[in-house]
Amino acid sequence: MKSSKSKVSKKIYPVSLGCPKNKSDFEKLLYIFQQQGYEFTLNPEDAELLWVNTCAFIKPSIEEALEHIFELGSNKGKAQKLIVSGCLPARYGEPELKALLPEVDEFYGIESYRYFSKEEPVERVLTDNPFFAYLKISEGCNHRCSYCTIPKIRGPFRSKPMEQLLKEVENLLKIGVKEIILVGQDITSYGRDMNQRDALLRLLERISHLPYEFRIRLLYLHPLHIKEPFIENLLSIPKVVPYFDIPIQHAHPEILKRMKRGYSPEKVLSLISYIKRLNPSSSIRTSIIVGFPGEEEEEFSFLMEFLREAKFDYLGVFPFYPEEGTEAAAYQNQIPYRERQRRKREVLRQQKDITKVLLEGRIGQEEELLVLGEDLCGRPFGITKIQAPEIDGITYLKNRRNSLMPGDLIKVKIVKSGIYDLWAEPLALSG
Repeated sequence: MKSSKSKVSKKIYPVSLGCPKNKSDFEKLLYIFQQQGYEFTLNPEDAELLWVNTCAFIKPSIEEALEHIFELGSNKGKAQKLIVSGCLPARYGEPELKALLPEVDEFYGIESYRYFSKEEPVERVLTDNPFFAYLKISEGCNHRCSYCTIPKIRGPFRSKPMEQLLKEVENLLKIGVKEIILVGQDITSYGRDMNQRDALLRLLERISHLPYEFRIRLLYLHPLHIKEPFIENLLSIPKVVPYFDIPIQHAHPEILKRMKRGYSPEKVLSLISYIKRLNPSSSIRTSIIVGFPGEEEEEFSFLMEFLREAKFDYLGVFPFYPEEGTEAAAYQNQIPYRERQRRKREVLRQQKDITKVLLEGRIGQEEELLVLGEDLCGRPFGITKIQAPEIDGITYLKNRRNSLMPGDLIKVKIVKSGIYDLWAEPLALSG
């Protein structure tokens, strides 16, 4: 991008980094600017506003944000404005960032749409595939995990009003969204700050009764708040898919205690067993942290054995980062960076084999597929109920129907599996 070639107009060049919660907020901001007559461009030279919505949860996300800011800032034209929003300003504050990033013209914190609108919009500009959308049902977190920066960045837990969420969902369904994905730092706490019991289940039931063809997925279920009656009620709601994203972070009792997670490995295994007993086809995903301070070979071996016993369908793993301002950053017995990375690779190697075997066991089963598009070879692909978009595998269709369109929810039969992906044949269009 050269300033002499800049074609400045009422356009925004948007960059959104980080988690789906961050993305959901940014899409509402883009809607506000769209209503003000702005257009969006993939070419920064054409834009009046260069906007980077940042993540700052861990060190790599901060580095990624700074890389985008430096690149855009070093090439921006005189008439262009560079704006930074999201978690980076929320974590470090505007005065500190202004000294570090003089090329940035304006800073805004989380939920940046609040700086431009008195009311939270129920409309959004979807920035990914138009057939799935994230619904952020809460903000902040009341847990005080020793490694986590979220409470500092996003504040205490607070639920969004149910009526607001229902309006947002209906707007998404009207524009053709076929999968609503509930997200939040801890969605199992939804309603607790308002002294409402079973509020998440009531929200799901009301969403499920909306008269559209779609399905519902939940992400970020805190193990501490998952009880057997909740699982049973969840699986009874018609449009909720049998998919459980339960981030356990570790399994060794002492590491869990140092992390301040508040549950035992036995509790997690009991939950997994109960879910599989009620619905054997359920998919269970987790995320873990390796190389936490004090995780010696004994604790790491315990974790590996636990993962072999638990048999999660999909798993994400992160090396521990001693984040500034967190309790765990000051813990003794810090694990060297190279060893943390080695343990991450070892977990992924083991999980690859576990996932491969579990997917092989799904061959011959019937599934519901949300068609998302075609790959570069023209093969239709999508996600089944057991696959969350962007984080799990995908499913390819071996034989396509002429009438098949992106956004269709169709019945398929699984005929082949790979390490992470599936192949299926369509049975019949469901809509």
